[in-house]
Amino acid sequence: MAVYQWLWFFLAMLFFVVVLAAVLAAGAVTWRRRRASILPPETGWLTDELVDEIIRYGRLNSAYVPDDRLDLDEIAREEERFWSETWDEPEAHWE
Repeated sequence: MAVYQWLWFFLAMLFFVVVLAAVLAAGAVTWRRRRASILPPETGWLTDELVDEIIRYGRLNSAYVPDDRLDLDEIAREEERFWSETWDEPEAHWE
């Protein structure tokens, strides 16, 4: 093979690698954007809009709640503990 054939082969392979890298980068950016729009953020996922929904409807749509991060048994135990506490009578100067 002549030198120019090696040069064309090298340029074709370089072009292929650059196009493949661009496609992979675009796919990664698209995946991150879709994932961010579908899933709640990792930390601080309870936003003001979600709090407004809780106030309006009394609960959240289950699509917004990350089930894997909530320990429902622990929540039930804490709720039971809260409601089973005895409440002291208010002191005289608060009445």
